[in-house]
Amino acid sequence: MSDAPAVTPTPTWGEVFPWFREVMAEDDAWYVGQVDSKTDIGIARLADAAVTRLKSLPVGRLFPAVRRVERLDELTWPKHRLLNALHRGGCFTGDDLSYMVIAEMLSWESVGPVIVKQILEVVALEEIRASTTR
Repeated sequence: MSDAPAVTPTPTWGEVFPWFREVMAEDDAWYVGQVDSKTDIGIARLADAAVTRLKSLPVGRLFPAVRRVERLDELTWPKHRLLNALHRGGCFTGDDLSYMVIAEMLSWESVGPVIVKQILEVVALEEIRASTTR
C-alpha cells in the first residue's frame, strides 16, 4: 500500500463549466481538454460566450463559485475600473454579483461588452480555482 497522496485529475473545461459545451460548436471541441491547457484562451472564450449568447442568465448560474466570494475586492482585478464598474452596479460581494443578469451589466453606465467580458474572465478564474481545490 502506497503512502503517496491520491492525485486528483485536473478537470476538463466541460466539467468545470458544464454549460460551455452547450454553447460551443461541435467542431470547436477543444473544451474537452484539461482546464490547465490553454487557460487564457479558454477564459476569453467562456466570457465571450456568456456575453454574446447567455445575456439573459445571472452570473451565478454560469459561475456558481462566485457566491462564495465574501468581498469582490478580494479577487485579483487586472484593471481597477472593473471593480469600480461592479461597485457602481451595486455589486460588492460575490452573492451580489451572482444574482446580476449579464444583460443588466451591459446596461450599466460606461460599461460595454469588453468590460463585462473582463469581469467574467476574473469570475471564471475564481471558478477554476474553486474546482481545483475541492
